[in-house]
Amino acid sequence: MRIARPQLTMLLNRLYDRGERVLTVDHPSAELGTLLEIELDAHDGSVVRFLTRRADYEEGAQTIRQRHEEAVYDDLPSYDVYLKTLLSAGILELANRADIESLLTRYGDPDLLAGHAPVLAGFDTNLLPWRIDRVLGLTDPGAGIGYVNGFVLTTGVRDELDWEYKCQDTRPFEEAYDRRFDAYWNQSLGAARRGRLGLQAYRRIRDIEQAVEVQSEDGDAPIIEAYDEYDREYRSDLLLFSNDRNFVERAQAHRLLGQRVEFPSSLPRRTTASWREIEQLLYQLAVVFGIIELPGVTLYGVWSGKEGLDWRDERLRVDARSPIVEAGLQTDMAIVEAYREHRSA
Repeated sequence: MRIARPQLTMLLNRLYDRGERVLTVDHPSAELGTLLEIELDAHDGSVVRFLTRRADYEEGAQTIRQRHEEAVYDDLPSYDVYLKTLLSAGILELANRADIESLLTRYGDPDLLAGHAPVLAGFDTNLLPWRIDRVLGLTDPGAGIGYVNGFVLTTGVRDELDWEYKCQDTRPFEEAYDRRFDAYWNQSLGAARRGRLGLQAYRRIRDIEQAVEVQSEDGDAPIIEAYDEYDREYRSDLLLFSNDRNFVERAQAHRLLGQRVEFPSSLPRRTTASWREIEQLLYQLAVVFGIIELPGVTLYGVWSGKEGLDWRDERLRVDARSPIVEAGLQTDMAIVEAYREHRSA
């Protein structure tokens, strides 16, 4: 069955009711094995334990590379990408959060009634797969690092995210792992899945948030030039965020306010998370890794037949290996669907 990310609460409830208070999140390979462990508790008090350290992860990934075809290794996220995935769920902090907060304290949240110019944020391509607007909380004055009045997006960033590398041969993955990986057929591989996450974030900001889209070619120079042109033509202050030092320096050379965003480079032993953050974590991990396992359940980030609406609605495919969990989920989904039909009637 297919379940949208916000509905993963139902899965967590079913596992909890079955007595699964501690959920291991595993990669299907023996070489990587268990990635982390979630101890379900009160709404904001669940504990996430990070069981895979950098050296062990990289050793496991290299073993996969030695034993199997290069395509299998290329599909795996690096350890740094794994850390970005955890960050995107809201359970890790940015490495330079204090610097970003200082910038936003100085330039963000202008007094528009006093005639101050609105402050808008723009992003480089390398940040959008990781839900950076939500991580920074830029539209939430109460909970975010800082507040801006809206966003500026360039079509060059969109074009850099909008590319595909699809699987036309599932055999290497089935031989490396198991037959479940026939689900990869004609689906995005590796970095292309991360690009899809970024593209969905771009579209969400463009279509739902207070955003302006400006035309540009791809590449750092045309993208920064488009931001600079917008900044010159409209009365606003533009803050540009990127993980790339060169991008930030180029932006500053245009007298734009550029801020580097530094991702975490290591993991604590544990952290606490809300159920909403755990839902986001499971969704992000399933997409980035392709397939992950929970006790009695397999989550597919991609599957043969996954379409654009599935990406837009943040759906996963859920295969419950437990008949009890499967029956419970089917009941829950039927209730949700009946409620939707009632609301739309």
